[in-house]
Amino acid sequence: MTARSAQVWWQDRNVGTIREDERGIIHFRYSDEWLHRDDFPVSISLPLHKADQELEAHSFFAGLLPEGATRQRICRQQGINQSDDMGLLLAIGEDCAGALSVLPPDIRPELGSSTPVALPQEDFERLLRKKGQVQGTAVASAQRFSLAGAQDKLPVIRRQEQLFLPDAHHPSSHIIKFETLNRVCFAEYMAGRIAHSIGLPVVSTSYRTTVVGKSTLQWLEVERYDRVKDSKGRLVRLHQEDILQALGMPVSMKYQSDGGPSIAQIGELLRQHLDRPAIALSQLRDWQICNFLIGNWDGHAKNLALLYTPGSAAPTLAPFYDLVAIEFLNQLTPGSYARDMALFVGSEKNPERITKAQWEEMARQLSMPPKPLLQRVRELAEQLPGIATACREEFAREHGDRALYDKLVGMVRKRSRWTLKTMAG
Repeated sequence: MTARSAQVWWQDRNVGTIREDERGIIHFRYSDEWLHRDDFPVSISLPLHKADQELEAHSFFAGLLPEGATRQRICRQQGINQSDDMGLLLAIGEDCAGALSVLPPDIRPELGSSTPVALPQEDFERLLRKKGQVQGTAVASAQRFSLAGAQDKLPVIRRQEQLFLPDAHHPSSHIIKFETLNRVCFAEYMAGRIAHSIGLPVVSTSYRTTVVGKSTLQWLEVERYDRVKDSKGRLVRLHQEDILQALGMPVSMKYQSDGGPSIAQIGELLRQHLDRPAIALSQLRDWQICNFLIGNWDGHAKNLALLYTPGSAAPTLAPFYDLVAIEFLNQLTPGSYARDMALFVGSEKNPERITKAQWEEMARQLSMPPKPLLQRVRELAEQLPGIATACREEFAREHGDRALYDKLVGMVRKRSRWTLKTMAG
């Protein structure tokens, strides 16, 4: 079999080449053009000072690809084996998370050289009804984009009220998330609002509804944090990578229980490589406390990312994304998700066994004094019931009231009360 390769691009500049070896492992080499300009590294795990080498890079590039049912659907549509990472990159690598485009060797991006494909309203409504299934829509024939993760989502370009499909020439501006599980859009929107209210930087998310026939369908529209406008008003991709990619770990290790990184490893990565690491570490601390109190058991290593901005000497911690009140969903549909924390508190993954001792252990793992961290746990446990109530009332004013909204507030109140009790010793 002929070895397959692809070119990696940032806008119209060649970053380097990826090549698949006889075992199916992906390797990467920086281009001379990229090295001579002293640009940003593709990943902390692929440093520029190793530029004269071909680097093993499978974990980074496979980390750009979707997972789970989304991956299965795209592979069926494209006629690609589900384990073929290189084939999938060649098929859908035009618009990935972050700045990079992965294109076949004979194709190069020509920015603004064409018009993006419009997404007709009837196709969008079909996507809402089918919870992201693209068959029979404009997406099926135009899909050459990749978003990592297990949830069905669609990158789009929003221009006023019209949606378009992205490609190598036209970066996506937003991500559409579909209601793939009962009330998951509400659970994610509320989790983000609560996190924002305690001062965490989170992605800008709109909760939307569309009436199709006799049904009112819910969806989320998330503004991409890895996009900015240049001096001409054109959308430009910013580079980013998630924590797994930065550590050179495969997607299969995103959960700590599967051998993935601990909060100690993540904290050390931030301390060594980030601009203003103290701020990032305090945000990481608050994110983990918030996850615990709102019942977000799925806060894994792919839900933390580093953002590279032009002119900065080092990346920053990206705004938080994919926060979901998982425990609320479990109340609505028991057993929908596991109840173990994706990222342990101390050395404990069972939320019901996390007490003062585990928070003290987490403080030591982050090289923080325990007393201020314990005080922060108490502060947030005291604040969150009121914050959740205010967020629920705001949501009801904008989208109508439902009794089930109280379940989320009740869950946060119960978890906060229990946490304060365990911290009293």
